[in-house]
Amino acid sequence: MTRFDPEVFRATASIEPSRWLRRPRRRVRFDARWADGHVEHDVDLGALMYRRAPADYAVTRDAMLENCPEVGIGRWVQWPWGFVLDEDGTPLRPETW
Repeated sequence: MTRFDPEVFRATASIEPSRWLRRPRRRVRFDARWADGHVEHDVDLGALMYRRAPADYAVTRDAMLENCPEVGIGRWVQWPWGFVLDEDGTPLRPETW
């Protein structure tokens, strides 16, 4: 990774009305955090992550979606390995997800 790449990502889910039928649907947005600590909200995952190996993109995206509640903010996920991070930034073991 270069210093221009984000270090971790997280998913944020909310329930919003659909565009045409106005039925409630789950919308997932993504946040990215860089090494200097700033967080960018509602980022385009394809623009930030897909320029590397597609497997890195899939692993990180799947880990974010698995660790995001139905409504609310999910945990930070380290890119490109897909490790879920604790509140203090240490990777969690898979059995504690």
